[in-house]
Amino acid sequence: MGSLIIMWILLTVLTLSASHNIDSMIGSFITDMSSSLLVSSSFTAFFCADAVNTAEFSRQISRNYLLHRIASFNDSELIDIDETIDHNHYFIVDFDCEEGVEFLRKANTRGQFVAPAKWIILRDSRVNDGGFSQLMMEINDELVSLLSNFDIFPDSEVVVSQRLNQTTMELSALYRPSSGQSLIIEDLGTWSHEDGLCLCNYDQSSRRRVNLQGIVLNTSLVMTDLNTLNHLTDYQDKLIDAVTKASYMWILYLSERMNATFNFTVERTWGYKDEDGNWNGMIGLLDRGEINIGGTATFMISQRIGVVDYVQLYTPTGSRFLFRRPPLSYISNIFTLPFARSVWIAIVVFLVISFGFLCITMKWEWQNLKMIPMECRLGGDLERKPTITDNLLVLLGAAFQQGFYCEPRTISTRIVVLMMLLIALSLYAAYTANIVALLQSTADSIKTLDDLMNSPLKIGIFDIVYNRYYFGAFEDPVRKEFYERLVKDKPAVWMPLEEGIQRVREGLFAFHVDLGFGYQMMQETFEEVEKCGIEEIDYLKVYDPLLVIEKQSPFREIIRVGILMLEEKSIR
Repeated sequence: MGSLIIMWILLTVLTLSASHNIDSMIGSFITDMSSSLLVSSSFTAFFCADAVNTAEFSRQISRNYLLHRIASFNDSELIDIDETIDHNHYFIVDFDCEEGVEFLRKANTRGQFVAPAKWIILRDSRVNDGGFSQLMMEINDELVSLLSNFDIFPDSEVVVSQRLNQTTMELSALYRPSSGQSLIIEDLGTWSHEDGLCLCNYDQSSRRRVNLQGIVLNTSLVMTDLNTLNHLTDYQDKLIDAVTKASYMWILYLSERMNATFNFTVERTWGYKDEDGNWNGMIGLLDRGEINIGGTATFMISQRIGVVDYVQLYTPTGSRFLFRRPPLSYISNIFTLPFARSVWIAIVVFLVISFGFLCITMKWEWQNLKMIPMECRLGGDLERKPTITDNLLVLLGAAFQQGFYCEPRTISTRIVVLMMLLIALSLYAAYTANIVALLQSTADSIKTLDDLMNSPLKIGIFDIVYNRYYFGAFEDPVRKEFYERLVKDKPAVWMPLEEGIQRVREGLFAFHVDLGFGYQMMQETFEEVEKCGIEEIDYLKVYDPLLVIEKQSPFREIIRVGILMLEEKSIR
């Protein structure tokens, strides 16, 4: 009989330990958390409650219009939570369940604590009498000990909710500044059934956790000239590695704000994918997790979007083709430009009409003249009946101001000829004046890559690593044709800055260069009159360089907020 009682007690204890019911107070707490602290519209809960209790909890949550899913730890489909993490979704785990510890370990192994994943870990710390207080303390220590080795970093949202009594919950947030640091516990506040959520600090985690406790973060600076190491802050050689020098100052600002130390390394290239699909340079270091943040801003291109994360700290710069507008006579036939197309058509119509009137009046004049005896005629009179070609010669002589062989005698013929002479004189004056102006004009018709490709201008490219990569990387028809025709297998187009700007100064030459480099060199070497008429054509068509960090960096939000503050305070 005694053995049966012992077996019954053991079964009861095992049943109670395997099942942990969720009451209505937990439902109210989760509803408030979804609308305030975590601001989410759905969640997945992992409980070990029985079916009846689970159904009651689900009905309570549904009445508050929250999407939810309640899963068992033994559910083979839901225990693997490698689903797409939505910032509007979070997870709830009942730590009092036997499977809770192992479940959290698996979630950590799969990297499920990184942003934007959010977690609530429920703990029942109610003490029925003094005999259980030490047990509860040991269980809480067990939770902290478990999480102290997890990848819970500053971007993680892990809230531990400990139930103190029937109506009160104590809230704590846990994170580690880095993998080598100890766990930090933040006191968020309390929740009670009567007062709701009462927070100690309403700041976002990116503001609360800005102090990284002096951890060391790795970064890399891209330098095309190693002498830049000696001139990062003294404003010497400003044209050399200008983007690196600007980014370096911003990195120092972030270092002070985050209370972190940056360990700098140097790379000679920003980073591009090789034939084996591996990345080199600074991007390769970020891809392999060897550095945390890129110390030099880089262009945003499609191939890098899935490899690194971009942060909206733009470095105002860019590369363009720079050239002086060429003389108009090199681009167009200036002899057709003085008049618009409609004017030329009007001139032709006028000549046709004048020719018709001239034929009629000349025929009339011959009819009057042939009745006069030859000995009574004057010099310049018609000697025979005018033909169409005769009238055409008169027309051309008047139009081109070359004169003609006969003199009009009748009033009608004189009116026609005088009208042609006056109009020809006016057109000639306007035409020659426009020709003189056009000879002194420059062409403004080179606006696109296609215009440049089909112009008489020769091209050159500043010989720097990213230009050699980008010029052959584009696949759109215009830029691909431009590269094939003017750049590929032509080593002469690659040249240093000084040579390229000097050839731009000489004219009929377009040089692709960073705008900062190009305009600074022009300011130092060009005469004032030579600075007029500089045109730009964008070949790369990319955004200004941005700061880059490793994919899913735990410091992303802290860095982003720091950069926003930097921009708001105009430290640029």
